[in-house]
Amino acid sequence: MIYAELAGGLGNQMFIYAFARALGLRCGEPVTLLDRQDWRDGAPAHTVCALEALNIAPEIKILTEPGFAKRHLPRQNAAKALMIKAEQRRGLMARDWNAFERRWAPLLNLLGLHFATDGYTPVRRGPARDFLAWGYFQSEAYFADHAGVIRRELRAAAPPAGPLAEAIRAAAWPVALHLRRGDYCRPENAILQVCTPAYYARAAAAVAAAHPEATLFVFSDDIGWARENLGTAGLPAVYMPRGDAAGDLALMQLCRGFVLSNSTYSWWAQYLAPAADRMVWAPGRWYAHTKQTALYQPYWRRIETE
Repeated sequence: MIYAELAGGLGNQMFIYAFARALGLRCGEPVTLLDRQDWRDGAPAHTVCALEALNIAPEIKILTEPGFAKRHLPRQNAAKALMIKAEQRRGLMARDWNAFERRWAPLLNLLGLHFATDGYTPVRRGPARDFLAWGYFQSEAYFADHAGVIRRELRAAAPPAGPLAEAIRAAAWPVALHLRRGDYCRPENAILQVCTPAYYARAAAAVAAAHPEATLFVFSDDIGWARENLGTAGLPAVYMPRGDAAGDLALMQLCRGFVLSNSTYSWWAQYLAPAADRMVWAPGRWYAHTKQTALYQPYWRRIETE
């Protein structure tokens, strides 16, 4: 059995699903996702599991049993705890951990664990009867060989309908602009504070230069702040009322252009969009220092953030 522990918001949950699903397909094994419900302990970056609003495979089980890994996968869980402690001691977000995780991956895979918080770390299933995945797996490389399956299963179970969806469909060239604040504004998350008003103004100008007929559909967890501070380069903007995470993500996928925040949520919006001619504008840096990401796609247009 392949187990993967869910963490973070919907965007992170989708990457974890994609990693585990693709590994299960390669190995011909069933997959169980472990919903630890970290949000119950007040963890601000963790939200309720929202995967069941998507078209996930019926054979994928989601188990809500906090502490399952500690009780049933003690060896893998102990190795995971040691890796977390090693990274936290020197600052989980303060440095790039990909080289460290790659170095330990062969041994951990033999023990039945894959641990990956940064970038892309190749995985080998190993001989352990049960295999535990822990991390964020933020790279298409983890599931590129099953991209068609992942795209199909991570789209909404039902296509978006209603006046908001119709407004996007009626626009000549709709652009989803995602502006994330919320937990990103906390002092301890200064490393994530790269998408400034100047970045969005430059991105809007780039959109206007490429498609002067574009309409910006603004999605944000702080739509009032967006309305007051967002420069649109003269393009018409529709400030979307905030709905549930899966529903808003489905609306974003109706667009042909995407202005991203440094967020996995908006990454999935552009990745799942069916428009063959889609264009994507993204921040030139994902983090506020030298920490790297494996999320950039070759077709993206990168915009200065300062």
